[in-house]
Amino acid sequence: MKLKYLITLSLFLGFTAFFNCSGEDPSSQAFVHVTMMDNAFHPPVIKTYKGGKIRFVNEGNNPHNAIGIDKSWTTEKTYGQAAMFRGAQTDVYFPEDGVFPYFCSFHSSPDGKVGMTGVAVIGNATFQTQSQNFKSKISKNWSGKTRKVPSQYPTIQNAVDAASPGDLILIAKGIFKEEVVVTTPSLVIRGEDRNETIIDGEFLRGNGIMVVGADGVAVENLTTRNATLNGVYWTGVTGYRGSYLTAYNNGDYGIYAFDAVDGLIEHSYGSGSPDSGFYIGQCNPCNAIINDVVSENNALGYSGTNSSGNLYLLSSVWRDNQLGIGPNTLDRELLPPQKSMVIKKNLVYDNNNLDAPSKKLEIPSIGNGIGVLGGLENIVENNVVFNHKNYGILVAMNIDENIWISNNNIVRNNTVFSSGRGDIALSGPVGVGNCFKDNTYHVSSPPMLETMQGCGKIRYPWVADLSSTIGLLALFVQASLGDFTLGNYKNQPIPPNQETMPIDFAKSIKPAHDVFVSNQYLIEKAELPAITKMEVERYQKETSLFTTAHRVHYPGTFKTWFFHLIGYLLPFSIFASWTGLAMLDLYSRNKKTGFGMMHWIILLVPFVGSIITLYAKESSVPRRITNSIVFGGIGFFFTILILAVYAITRVSAPTA
Repeated sequence: MKLKYLITLSLFLGFTAFFNCSGEDPSSQAFVHVTMMDNAFHPPVIKTYKGGKIRFVNEGNNPHNAIGIDKSWTTEKTYGQAAMFRGAQTDVYFPEDGVFPYFCSFHSSPDGKVGMTGVAVIGNATFQTQSQNFKSKISKNWSGKTRKVPSQYPTIQNAVDAASPGDLILIAKGIFKEEVVVTTPSLVIRGEDRNETIIDGEFLRGNGIMVVGADGVAVENLTTRNATLNGVYWTGVTGYRGSYLTAYNNGDYGIYAFDAVDGLIEHSYGSGSPDSGFYIGQCNPCNAIINDVVSENNALGYSGTNSSGNLYLLSSVWRDNQLGIGPNTLDRELLPPQKSMVIKKNLVYDNNNLDAPSKKLEIPSIGNGIGVLGGLENIVENNVVFNHKNYGILVAMNIDENIWISNNNIVRNNTVFSSGRGDIALSGPVGVGNCFKDNTYHVSSPPMLETMQGCGKIRYPWVADLSSTIGLLALFVQASLGDFTLGNYKNQPIPPNQETMPIDFAKSIKPAHDVFVSNQYLIEKAELPAITKMEVERYQKETSLFTTAHRVHYPGTFKTWFFHLIGYLLPFSIFASWTGLAMLDLYSRNKKTGFGMMHWIILLVPFVGSIITLYAKESSVPRRITNSIVFGGIGFFFTILILAVYAITRVSAPTA
């Protein structure tokens, strides 16, 4: 027996040696992954052997690429184009030993030193991580130096490159056809006239102004338009401010802060973006405020993915978008889940815009005012929300690689009306700890939402509207099939002139440091926008009814209706069929024997099956949620069963 094992082992080793020596090293076909997120490479330093390859995979929401600092290689050569969108991947081979730093041209400085950068270490090359010293010393005060464009510097970029921390870049009226990249901290970049100082991307350049790794940069009193990516964009900074800005018809976001903390965006306007007019993403704690802004004609008025902690949306107008306000959790960015945001004293209305520019998987959010999508511990309070064809305020799950459940959110003291499916809504199949209190509304989904999910009360965890989730999934299916005509950001309406920076404001020249601490008074001071009463009265005058007709889902195309109807009826039809067959089987047995214990097991099988399914192995779903699903469903079923049996016995009982 031992001889047999030795012969087998010898043959195995011999064949292994033969194949390893007779051909190419099998490991030469292997690869290592670099994931492109928004907006960083992960891991930032990757090692592989000489002759190996690196597979770049874009898991972010934005387009990315990888370009060697020395320009000797790029993902464009293997992928076929510069922009790799979400889901795209390509392989880059490295035949020689060496250290190869690289960067993303969309989200890094032109020299590749600041922003979205990475390093490939190949073979026996050595690499020691060094701290980046690209940032100059910050200045919390104006230096006293003003650099004027174009009288002193022909372009904004020339002035920015020449500036020192604390300088003011003052830009005259005119159209400046350039992309401005800022890597010097503590600058104040200001236009002389908000409506006539314009940075125009001509649908050719990526960003109007991109601040990369430069802390404390303030941008004021100007317009950015027609960029292929973003209007004004801060990334990787501590301290930022945007005041009296207009950003319209840009190809991704209007005014955008990513992986940035300690910020204020105020008195600004964003429109015509296929993602969102205003965005703060991937930060915890964000320590940021958006105050007194207007966002319209976007896919999303506000979108904040994985942005958490000390984040406030105050006193702003969100209208004529597909979705008004949408804090959300996604896997494609770091720091999930989204949590701890306050949405307070906003006017949110008419967000049903099918003509707004959009990406296909943002279509499902249309027709909603405020949607908390997979978020935790957010507060939505004192807002006025009206005229939405689906929901006014919706707390729902979000779906990416994982399913993110919205938990422990508070919706209180809001005025919500004229919503097609529900003024306040909690989406199923489950939501834990969410509560609704003292809202003024007409219809809730499900009914009695404030009673069953009130704040400061015992909340039944199963109270949620499954149909809203089914409708959302139906729209996801239709959007994935490409059945919607998507609006184009290049031909959206040109906005009217906006309020320019007041003289008193202009007298103060302040770099953006300690921004959140110095502006916390805005949180308590917040008031509804001045146009709120006028817009409510206008709507009431123009509509014959204070509430709109009930809808199954908007937009109501045939496929949306079909998927929604099938999804809505399927669980009930299966349950009804199974129950009917079980009861028929019991009835066809010996009627005289009655229902024995073994007969009741037939009715209990589905519950046993669900318990086994959910508890047979470890699950990523929190235990409190699985308990709610299993025992909440069983308890609800038997409650209805007991009530039904009681009602039947009362009806069938002989009268005296």
